[in-house]
Amino acid sequence: MVCFAGAPCAPAVGVIASPATIDGPSSAIGEFGGAAVSSDGSGGVVYTKQVGGVQHVFAAQYSAGRWQPPVRVDWGLRYYAASYPRIAAADGGWLVVVWVAQIATVKGRPQDALYSSTLLPGASSFGEPFIVDPDVGEGQGVSPSVALAASGQGLVAYRAITDNFSTSDVSTTIRPLRPGDVLEDIRVARYDGQLWSSPQRVNRDPLLSMRPPSESTSPQAGVGRGDEAVIAWQEPDPSGVARIWSRRVFPSTLGLAMQASPSTYQGQPVTGDANALALSVSEFGEAKVVSRVQGAAGTALSGSRLFVDTLPVSTSPKGAQFSGPVLADGGRASPSAGGVGTPSVSVDDEGAFRIAFTAGSSADVLVGDEQHQLVPEVALGAAATAGVVGAVTALDPAGGGVTAWPATGVGGLSGVALREDFPNGAAQSALISGAIDGPVFGLALAGSESGESLVAFREGDPGNFEIVAAPVSVPPPQFFLELPTGWVRPAQARISWSSAEDATGGVSYALVLDGRVVRRGIRSLSVLADRRLLGSGARHVQILADDASGQQTLSGEGVLKVDGRAPVARVRHGRGRSVLVTVRDAQSGAVARDTHIAFGDGANAGGRLTVRHSYQRAGRYVIVVRMGDRVGNRGTARLRVMVG
Repeated sequence: MVCFAGAPCAPAVGVIASPATIDGPSSAIGEFGGAAVSSDGSGGVVYTKQVGGVQHVFAAQYSAGRWQPPVRVDWGLRYYAASYPRIAAADGGWLVVVWVAQIATVKGRPQDALYSSTLLPGASSFGEPFIVDPDVGEGQGVSPSVALAASGQGLVAYRAITDNFSTSDVSTTIRPLRPGDVLEDIRVARYDGQLWSSPQRVNRDPLLSMRPPSESTSPQAGVGRGDEAVIAWQEPDPSGVARIWSRRVFPSTLGLAMQASPSTYQGQPVTGDANALALSVSEFGEAKVVSRVQGAAGTALSGSRLFVDTLPVSTSPKGAQFSGPVLADGGRASPSAGGVGTPSVSVDDEGAFRIAFTAGSSADVLVGDEQHQLVPEVALGAAATAGVVGAVTALDPAGGGVTAWPATGVGGLSGVALREDFPNGAAQSALISGAIDGPVFGLALAGSESGESLVAFREGDPGNFEIVAAPVSVPPPQFFLELPTGWVRPAQARISWSSAEDATGGVSYALVLDGRVVRRGIRSLSVLADRRLLGSGARHVQILADDASGQQTLSGEGVLKVDGRAPVARVRHGRGRSVLVTVRDAQSGAVARDTHIAFGDGANAGGRLTVRHSYQRAGRYVIVVRMGDRVGNRGTARLRVMVG
């Protein structure tokens, strides 16, 4: 919503756009890799598609409210199949895509690499693929997470299995902590807007085996402005229980590894693995880490539960460590709930946050305030695949946010349910789907600090997939009027306002006088209204912002005082041959020193707004009054009088 200082706000709503089929339906479509959106509303989706019998990487850019046709990203790599595509966005249409593909064969085994390619602002094609890491083993479980700041700086976090304790040729004395464990590196590489740094291992203890890779425990990366970056990952502690850990990532060094999931709950040890995580980082670097922790009968947790922990901004006195995990499922994640899906979290600059998850047959969202306290949950509705595909959420910094989850509509149609919550407590919902019916896979919801979101997913049955996406926009953001102080002449009555440009783009403005639109299609941030519309007097002014999707935001009301007329002179007869001349101005006020009166008999007066004069002889006279007001209007009046 938008307010004028000290005035009430007018309600506004956002738009859930109709879904677009980015590609398909097609038997060639493979893995869906996610969506990304930047603060200016530009973004994109990424996926793999078969070309010549080989899966390659494709991305579609969303810019200025329109989808561009998908383009091949790994155009320089013809022979090796791509996997694990991921995407990040920065302002101006900047996209960075990472993926995994084979680079060589060593001792008869494939060696895979992590690649990257960039679509720069204004470009129509991605640049030549860049090798971020030449050796990520055989490419299993890499699951990269890439994040960009609006400036284009960012990082990628990912896995590299170095020994699976079965088929690997590595010679090691390390023994697995649990059956099925592997040895793996959690690595990170930084992106300066042009080049990637050398990868760096971030494991707290690389000598401990780790749980076999899964998508729910994929390393996560998040960035704020510039250097504010945080990563989170799963790794066992010395007891063998898998915990969630996190570090800050600085331009040239790593912060300390800090545990973000609980070791104890209500005074009892937590012995179940943390088997899912979610990370969100605000612009200023505050991080929220959500952990899903396994429970078992007779232990501290009787069922799988969700916990959230907070890492304050690095400049805070408490920014050196997490504040401590807090239960964050509202009691819904109980054994009777039938399983808890992978959680999602989103945080803003003020510390407010949202956590979404599925539990049983429903989707839920919890909201946290700036004091990191959770407030009552919102039951979103039925979920089609509860406990398997989780709900995802993005917070609107102005209040409210968007949540998406797989659902089934009228007639059993599969799709994605969307709920958009507004700052005033209102909400709107929709069920979106593609051209074909089928289960939803790989649901992604990307949000930005401007409040714009992009939901995308793969829908369909094997052999007939499509990539579907829909933007969820918010009204033009808050803007303020700037009106002249006091009374002004029409030529000085310029009305100005701050920008209400939103990510949807194409914002135009309308001038509203006394509740009526008098001019539309204004593209600048100021207007000088036609003096014929203004007249003279106090006018009530508002500005209406209208974006490309038809959303409108009405500013609060300001008062513009316009004085377009010179003062008025009047004459009145007194006793005998006397007259009384008065000068008045109903708007800004007449100025005495600018007043000069010639009575027509040779007598003059000035410097006063009220003058009495007596004529010596009877006759007809013309009184000439020259006068001015406080805003510079000047006028001359000729008053005819007859005295006897």
